[in-house]
Amino acid sequence: MKKASFLIALIALLLSSCCKENALIVQVNNPSGLDRNRESVEIRLDDIKDLLNTKKDTSCSYVVFDAQGQEIPSQLILSSTPAKLLFQASVKAGDSSTYTIIKGKAQSYETMVQTTFMPSRKDDMSWENDKISFRMYGPALVNDPQEGMVSGGLDIWVKRTSKLVTQQWYQDEFDGKSTYHHDNGEGLDFYAVGTTLGAGALAPYVDDKLWLVGNNFVSYKILENGPIRTTFALEYEAYDCNSKALSETRIISLDAGSQLNKFSVIYKGNDGEVIPVAAGFPFRGFEQKKPGKKELHSIDDCNSIVYDKTLGYVAYAEPEHAENGILFLGSLMPGGSEQALIGRGHVLNSSQATIGKEFVYYSGGGWSKGGFQDLAAWTAYMKDFALKLNEPLQISLRTACLN
Repeated sequence: MKKASFLIALIALLLSSCCKENALIVQVNNPSGLDRNRESVEIRLDDIKDLLNTKKDTSCSYVVFDAQGQEIPSQLILSSTPAKLLFQASVKAGDSSTYTIIKGKAQSYETMVQTTFMPSRKDDMSWENDKISFRMYGPALVNDPQEGMVSGGLDIWVKRTSKLVTQQWYQDEFDGKSTYHHDNGEGLDFYAVGTTLGAGALAPYVDDKLWLVGNNFVSYKILENGPIRTTFALEYEAYDCNSKALSETRIISLDAGSQLNKFSVIYKGNDGEVIPVAAGFPFRGFEQKKPGKKELHSIDDCNSIVYDKTLGYVAYAEPEHAENGILFLGSLMPGGSEQALIGRGHVLNSSQATIGKEFVYYSGGGWSKGGFQDLAAWTAYMKDFALKLNEPLQISLRTACLN
């Protein structure tokens, strides 16, 4: 690592001696057999500073151009260690694309993601991108005399527009103009979470029992908020897990163009202890038996669930919801899952987490009126998402003179 850092610094020094201004050429290689469209690319900010000889510059202002010379949206990710510059690349299967980064002031980009804390709606935490929308329930809901509820489940709102619309949906509900539980042409919330895991929240699954949080999130922090990625953290107080106290932090990220959230969950308790965990959705497909099956004993008996143990994903189709169509849900354990099963009223995708260490998984959904015709189309999305995680885009950097 020290040798690589020295070489980067040496190259930057040599180029700076003859160049009035340097550009960083980013070659993005796609090693997979899948086209990559608007896939997020991260470059360490320190590497950019080294190669452009801008270490002493504290503004951290850079502009990204595609191969046609068009400026594209970018975002500084300063909440991570190390800090990074983020942009989205499109690369054909087995091919490469080239992007250029220079020092300068970027345009003001229209954001494609947004997270909003909603004290006006019982402390909802609401977030969305250009494809889908979600929310988690906050502390004010617990003591509400009419709707009081403890839930750590993930709510999902579907839409058929690339616009960010949920804040307007909330406002229209407050003003009595319309309800977001009815489709007015852009989408709606027709998913019932209740006290379940909802659209793929995670819980310890110990001794054949889901150990759910004992309260709604008690605090939050928005870490990044567009234009490409939104990230926030939720804190949950200690609750009982098989006679042991656990608390947890959920760090949730959603990128533009993605149907799935990235969850980074840290359980706090007896550090180092390994516990079984499961991401799940309430199972509402009891009538969806495969031909010849009299009862549903496992996911293999059900025609609304697809599971790939090696790739780690579960794809699930909810029963059709009258005129609102079908909601598809998915969870993904990177590197493979231990087991998928129907248990405790849920479709569960299980793995192992170590207390005190970050556990990463993905969950989210799609809609039959929002780009996914059927379960086969949704399963293909989940499979491709897993394959892309297994074969990440490869990045190489070099400098060039602009003068």
